[in-house]
Amino acid sequence: MISIVVCVGSSCFLRGASAVIEEFEKIAEGLGPKKFEIKGSFCMERCTDGVTVKVGDEIFTAVSPEDVPKIFESHIRPLIEAENAKLHSGVK
Repeated sequence: MISIVVCVGSSCFLRGASAVIEEFEKIAEGLGPKKFEIKGSFCMERCTDGVTVKVGDEIFTAVSPEDVPKIFESHIRPLIEAENAKLHSGVK
């Protein structure tokens, strides 16, 4: 399962973390069975950089709701496709 971690600490919350989470949730609804999970995290130590999102080892800063589809297509969809390929090939 792919985890998307969104900072919901004070600074990120005030800069729109809940709207970023909502955008990820909209994408998740359109994918059918659960392909990724969205988690909240308090303080990712990038408070001056806006809403921070972590996908695997990748960290994205200053994320706005408008950035979510681009992040999904460039970073999350490839991870989902790779995970699906492993499941269908029997590789663990």
